[in-house]
Amino acid sequence: MPPTVRPAGRDDLLGVLRVLQRDPGLAPGSVTDRQTATWDRMMVADGLTVYVACAGAVVVGVVSLQTMPNLGYDCRPTAFLEAMVVAEPHRRRGVGRRLVARVLADAAEAGCHKVQLLTHKRHATDGAHDFYRALGFTAEAEGFRLYLP
Repeated sequence: MPPTVRPAGRDDLLGVLRVLQRDPGLAPGSVTDRQTATWDRMMVADGLTVYVACAGAVVVGVVSLQTMPNLGYDCRPTAFLEAMVVAEPHRRRGVGRRLVARVLADAAEAGCHKVQLLTHKRHATDGAHDFYRALGFTAEAEGFRLYLP
């Protein structure tokens, strides 16, 4: 049965952390107060939706969609994808494709003009860049980051 994709709820924190930290055995007692507080903020943040892909009751993929109001583009919002990860045993099985399809559908429904994402240069050889191209994304901008202490 293919995975289901849905917006995450408060009870999905442990599953999301297991995917993001690449630790499927992460114990419930390992969730920190800081992670819980951040998750609580994320769950009520305007314009932010975290999506989970589930195989049964197990979270196997995650991605966040942030929509930002914009005065350009005829006041249509811009969407940003962030923190997309699929658990290793579930890669190349359509999980990522299902996550992105849901995000793109919701971004279109929200009237977004464009969807942007960043992917690290190190992913140029592991298939991630090819994956995004296959979904219709084009590499048309130079991205910059500044990590703050």
